[in-house]
Amino acid sequence: MRNFIFCSAMLVSSTVVAAEQQCDVEFNGGLQLENQVLTLTTEQDNTIVINQSKQLYVNGTQTHLSDSQQQQLNEFYDGIASAVPMAANIASDAIELASYALNETFTQLLGENNSVVADITAQLDALKRELDQSFYADDGSVRLNSAHFNDGQFLSEGFEEKFEQAIETIVAHSIGQIMITIGSELMFNGGDVDDFEQRMESFAHNIENKFDKDGEALEARAEVLCASLANIDRLEEKLQNEVPQLADMDVLQVKGYAM
Repeated sequence: MRNFIFCSAMLVSSTVVAAEQQCDVEFNGGLQLENQVLTLTTEQDNTIVINQSKQLYVNGTQTHLSDSQQQQLNEFYDGIASAVPMAANIASDAIELASYALNETFTQLLGENNSVVADITAQLDALKRELDQSFYADDGSVRLNSAHFNDGQFLSEGFEEKFEQAIETIVAHSIGQIMITIGSELMFNGGDVDDFEQRMESFAHNIENKFDKDGEALEARAEVLCASLANIDRLEEKLQNEVPQLADMDVLQVKGYAM
């Protein structure tokens, strides 16, 4: 039963980081986007700033670029500014889907107006608020600080761990109530375990079918995000090679993704 509930949630949440190809995104050094100013800190402690006008400063000194280099810098900046809300929206929609799946599951098990659903809503709403604070400033503008991501990971293991912990806490707190409800139903309905198991399997199948379409859509969006991040990595490498002041600008890396 515990596995059934957990799988109902992870059925939709796993699409946050899923894609047809592996897409491991890591930060080396620091990356911050705040007030439309992009600041990169390399592992050699050099500070690279691209301001709102897309002017480039390295350690406080403005660096002038050729037209082609400026175009690459513009694309690099725009790519990051677009990827941040894209990632936030994918994660947020996955939380919404998981919340709906869990609510349906516990309503089926425990009936309408049970306290578990309220607990689910509260915990996942808190996770969503934390997510929003990571990607949006109070005024609604996009922001990002790589220091907030565990082990340099971009919306992957750290986010999954928090999500799984929230689900496990919900299940652990409600398992007693679930078992009492199941026992009561079996006691007052002739003790037909096979019938109850069949109904639960049918419900799980319906949940899976119901979310297949939305899950596939989320996965497709995750694939687009991975492609966008891989292109940012490619542009960063080109800037490293073509602009001497950016030789150590290797802050964002995408591993395992083929363009």
